[in-house]
Amino acid sequence: MKFRVEAEQEIFQGRIIRLVAKDLLLPNGRRTKFHVVEHPGAVAIVPVHANGDVVLLKQFRPSIGEEIYEIPAGTIEKGEDPLETAKREIIEETGFRAKTWKKLVEFYTAPGFCTELIHVYVAKGLSPARLPGDADEILEPVRMSIDQALKMIRTKKIRDAKTIAGLMTYHGGR
Repeated sequence: MKFRVEAEQEIFQGRIIRLVAKDLLLPNGRRTKFHVVEHPGAVAIVPVHANGDVVLLKQFRPSIGEEIYEIPAGTIEKGEDPLETAKREIIEETGFRAKTWKKLVEFYTAPGFCTELIHVYVAKGLSPARLPGDADEILEPVRMSIDQALKMIRTKKIRDAKTIAGLMTYHGGR
């Protein structure tokens, strides 16, 4: 016997996420209610300059009430290929375009309650470019060595999961 969804009810539909209550029949015959945050997925990018420096973004996150360092990232629009999302986001958020792209990893951010899947890329061959960014995003690009970024992870100055995963995966595969 498998897990089976017997009923589903939308609780909330936001700009990006949807909250759904699901009535599940468990393999042992018991029934339970489970809440799921549905997310369209996202991309994250480790931009790398020719000398090996990476670009992070310093930005305020209202959900945690503080400024944090992150790699550039963005939500995948409906019907959009993740790589195309990454190519758009790197320009909007950093002011650079990349010549070469490589997918590093993909992972679920919180599979216990959320469907968000993040695709992480490394982007190299950076050159200046411009696209208008999102009006509600105030970002400060910060260039640093990969060693400095890794030190910031160890000293808890970088605490964003996608950033840690992206930087550590990139560093481990160089």
